[in-house]
Amino acid sequence: MLLVKGPAIVCVEGKGWVLGKDVSNSRVSVNVGKILPFEKSPNCKVTCIGGESWLTSCSVAGTSIWKDIVQSILSNIKLLRKVLIIGNTDTGKSTFATYLINEALKKGFRPSVIDADIGQGDLTPPNAIGGAIITTHITDLRDITPDLIEFVGSITPTGFEEAIIEAVNKISRKTGILSNICIINTDGYILNNGINYKISMAQELKPDVIVCLGHFSIFQIFRSNFLSSLVLYGKSPSNMIKSKIDRKQRRLSQFSRYISGNYKRYAIISINVKEAEFVYKGETFQKSQLRYGILHLINRNNAVHIQRKKLVRMFVGLGLSNSVIGFGIIVSVSRYRLYIKSHVPKFDKIYLSNSAIISDSLSEFKIID
Repeated sequence: MLLVKGPAIVCVEGKGWVLGKDVSNSRVSVNVGKILPFEKSPNCKVTCIGGESWLTSCSVAGTSIWKDIVQSILSNIKLLRKVLIIGNTDTGKSTFATYLINEALKKGFRPSVIDADIGQGDLTPPNAIGGAIITTHITDLRDITPDLIEFVGSITPTGFEEAIIEAVNKISRKTGILSNICIINTDGYILNNGINYKISMAQELKPDVIVCLGHFSIFQIFRSNFLSSLVLYGKSPSNMIKSKIDRKQRRLSQFSRYISGNYKRYAIISINVKEAEFVYKGETFQKSQLRYGILHLINRNNAVHIQRKKLVRMFVGLGLSNSVIGFGIIVSVSRYRLYIKSHVPKFDKIYLSNSAIISDSLSEFKIID
């Protein structure tokens, strides 16, 4: 089996498969920072343009290490409704989700996927959670355009655990109407306090199946805590660990997918702060005002004050009729108004974040909270 790390184009001449998808006699794009396993017949020729590639055994990577798990999930028709994937960083969660989606499609199911990783997500830019109904085979979750988006406002889950769980639950309720298997992919925050966060998520979502990848101790914890769910253990693929540089590049490429491509041509929209609702750290604020360069947000239970220096260059979500419809960057703040650069012409809700753009090159994120 051949592992290919992107960015790369892979030309397949003969019979070949990637995570259950037939890629015979085709060209496959491998996104930046992504590692894909190419399984092929003996007479198949594979040529890589760009990226890196190396041979490995089918016993340590690819679909064979998860074949029994997927078969167990898809054969339990009565249980087949909601699958939660748990695991540390680099345990193959996104890769497993892709394989499960493809196999579910082969068996005639209507799968949906929710990407709950707000820092390294595949369906949305950093700070957000996305969900989608899947109708065609894929090689990468980034091939999917989200049908539903929830904006959390952080690229790290610490301090935002409840907001993430609520966002996932909200998308799950909507996708459940149109799909008969919902696959929920989570972030790699699992050790130390992360285990309590994932247990809380599972308690709230009530999954029918929990797949634990990587550490066997994590599987043991979930098996003892969720007796009513089918809890399965899976190995992590070998030789597929990403470096910090890989993660940074992959995060920025996902951000670029939604913002930087046509950023210079985006309009600057001016909005009076009193004409919009604000959402900050999961809370909605109906009342707002700008005074002396400070944005004051007020609801029945709380009051938040955000200084101008934190607002300028902030990455925000933009909503209309209680749905996130796009994203933007606050470029300026005046006495009563915010000026937001975005392709979204009309919105009535602004989702604030703790992420800002370092420079006009849009090549970096930084935490400003």
